[in-house]
Amino acid sequence: MAQLELKNDVVVDIDTQLTAHTLITLQDEGVVDKDFIDRMLNAGVEDEIPLRVKLNAVYAAYREANKVNYLDYDTFMMEYQIDLIKVNTICAAAVLGKDVAKFSHYANSLVKKIPKEGSMGK
Repeated sequence: MAQLELKNDVVVDIDTQLTAHTLITLQDEGVVDKDFIDRMLNAGVEDEIPLRVKLNAVYAAYREANKVNYLDYDTFMMEYQIDLIKVNTICAAAVLGKDVAKFSHYANSLVKKIPKEGSMGK
């Protein structure tokens, strides 16, 4: 299972393969709204997802992995230091329903294959 380090040096599990139950639970708790669920499920490659939605995806991944013992939303957000690379990777994996560790490895392999500027594709 993937993990995320919080500000207080606590390491927590995350699971980006979000279930309908987790999303509905978060909506019922008022953590996310219907717009969040729609944006997550309907996001495309070209869509710009607002930062708040991405941060909510990080929390949703945290709650997916921690169904019983978990930090409430405000406490989690106070302890989470924003790392935009991780936020984007977690959000993309959640949108695609992929395990973040496998998705991150795949994304990194694609980045390595992108030709460097001036290399003419070599």
